[in-house]
Amino acid sequence: MTPFIKSLACYYGAYTVGITELQPYHVYSHVGRGSGEYGAPIILDHRYAIAFTVEMDRTMMGATPEATGVMESARQYVEAARVALQLGYFIRWLGYPARAHIDGNYRVIAPLVARDAGLGEIGRMGLLMTPELGPRVRLGVVTTDLPLIPDQRDDDTTVLDFCRICQKCAETCPGQSIPLGDREEIGGALRWRINSDSCFRYWNRVGTDCGRCVAVCPYSHPNNPAHNLVRWAVRRSGAARRAALWMDGLFYGRKPAPRLAPNWVPNEPLTFHVSRFTR
Repeated sequence: MTPFIKSLACYYGAYTVGITELQPYHVYSHVGRGSGEYGAPIILDHRYAIAFTVEMDRTMMGATPEATGVMESARQYVEAARVALQLGYFIRWLGYPARAHIDGNYRVIAPLVARDAGLGEIGRMGLLMTPELGPRVRLGVVTTDLPLIPDQRDDDTTVLDFCRICQKCAETCPGQSIPLGDREEIGGALRWRINSDSCFRYWNRVGTDCGRCVAVCPYSHPNNPAHNLVRWAVRRSGAARRAALWMDGLFYGRKPAPRLAPNWVPNEPLTFHVSRFTR
């Protein structure tokens, strides 16, 4: 059943899929947005979690903090929900309980579930860093009691080492919300912690979800043979990681300017169109 469920998720539109046993630290403590009573304690006793990624378009994300990033992020939240809901429906049809965790109705912390399912590591910007697409993904999770075989998670020290030496997202961040330096022990875990208040203040100032950190990450480059060769090398050699970082700065710049949006997107500021329709 495990390979079938993974293949079914990919058929529905997932990019990568992993399975882990559900742990208490995966689960939020209280109900927030979504179904249920706000503030009520969360009880989720499913045994397994199926985590998956969906890809965000590089061209749309490259123009961030323009509105194209919000458009693409929202579209992939919907795609992740579509995959999760179909997967949940199918598992329930088999006779097992299942819950789709989607935007606005989460009960689990999706990046932690996805990390433990072997899909990536939590990087400097606080997002899941996948080996194939970096942070240029959205996540979905389905929890269930359907008997499954969890994936064996191995700490991907290559991704963490690249985040440690790169710092490109921190240097480019318009809100200066991403920390420089090494990881620190916070709440019993070794990690980087962004300044969520200054990040959200910038979102409010520009009227979008920003996303510059996702756009400039060297792991976010296209999934093509040339960049995949670099990905292969950085997973095997510290010297290759430093060489790849040097080449990335040479070809793309340390603080690259936002790329042009697709030509079908109006060049005028989005605020012009919003104000025209909301007067």
